[in-house]
Amino acid sequence: MYIVDKIINRCERSTKDWKKESSGIRSFKVEEKDYSTCGRLEFLEEAKELEAKGLISLKWLIRGSDIRTVSYSLKNMDQFYELADREPKWKKIERQKEKLEIELREISTEWIKRYYEDLIYRNDPEHKLKMPDKFEFYFPVFRGLDKLKSPVYKRIFSREYMENSKAFEKDAEDYIVSKARKFCEDVEEEMDKTQVLSQIYIEEYSQEMEVKGPLGIRLQKNGEYAEINLKNYFYGTVLNSETLKNAEILPDQSEIHRIITIENKANFVSAPYEKNTLYIFTHGYFSPRERAFLQKLEFVLSDQNVQFYHSGDLDYGGVKIFEYIQNKIFTKLMPLQMDVQTYHKYLKYGEKMSDETVDKLRKVKIPKLQQLIDEIIDKKLSIEQECFLIH
Repeated sequence: MYIVDKIINRCERSTKDWKKESSGIRSFKVEEKDYSTCGRLEFLEEAKELEAKGLISLKWLIRGSDIRTVSYSLKNMDQFYELADREPKWKKIERQKEKLEIELREISTEWIKRYYEDLIYRNDPEHKLKMPDKFEFYFPVFRGLDKLKSPVYKRIFSREYMENSKAFEKDAEDYIVSKARKFCEDVEEEMDKTQVLSQIYIEEYSQEMEVKGPLGIRLQKNGEYAEINLKNYFYGTVLNSETLKNAEILPDQSEIHRIITIENKANFVSAPYEKNTLYIFTHGYFSPRERAFLQKLEFVLSDQNVQFYHSGDLDYGGVKIFEYIQNKIFTKLMPLQMDVQTYHKYLKYGEKMSDETVDKLRKVKIPKLQQLIDEIIDKKLSIEQECFLIH
């Protein structure tokens, strides 16, 4: 029914006409495209039938053959929905909210709860309606994410909660990433998709952390224990995800006088071995498992006089990674080769920054890096850490 559907669609596009208690008279002008889309005779027959039922009133341009306007009362919307065999929007919203509230009661992960609460709030009758397409489709995915307490490979997660190993990547990944960016406190704006997924325990590959220096750990399996000091790996070594999960950090870390986190791989590999320095490769942002491991390390070192440094790119991403490590892992972190003097030394290797990135950098306030930040903004040039290796 063309006219009935047109009235319903007009109502649902309104910010308030769709509400249950709405009242008032609405009208629309009949245009030639209405006749061409519906068919003139069909349009006129439907109009006369609805008028006879008292659901609309007509103003004729030429009586019997050309209608000027169609008017209707919002109090009759339930009858229009019944004629069209469609669910009223207010009823659909109430049903969707009930489902959301049921899901919310079962969820314990804070960022998912914040997302559901935001949906419920935005779909309250006093607020603008915007229910995402297929939002119920994602319920099993969020339930699965809520159960994760440690990393799981993406395709294993997809097979368990979406019944197909590739379904998550194809049908849900972009949506989930967008919600995590908005509601998950562990996600930073600069993180790429893979890094965002890592923060919510979805992995494309095993989490690994590269280190170089005198870190003492204890491993145990099946009642057997082994204590290992990584100082003997002069060129560095990798702690895989299972090691990060199961390793105990030994209480005696007296050989560590300094910890340096390094953003880029070439600089990490090139860093000279020093018997009292522990180097850690950040590869951008640390994953949750790496972060938890390093938080334990900071706790063990809390009563020692250990210095914490970070060395990274002299750009927006570099200062944000410094801020992330300072806020979430090593609270006493200091910059290393992240100062105005170093910036000027390698300025000839600078690359022009976009105006958008410069504007984002203007909003960053980090006291320990503020002089460097101001200089980067002034010059509008970024410098990658690898340039430090050029002689």
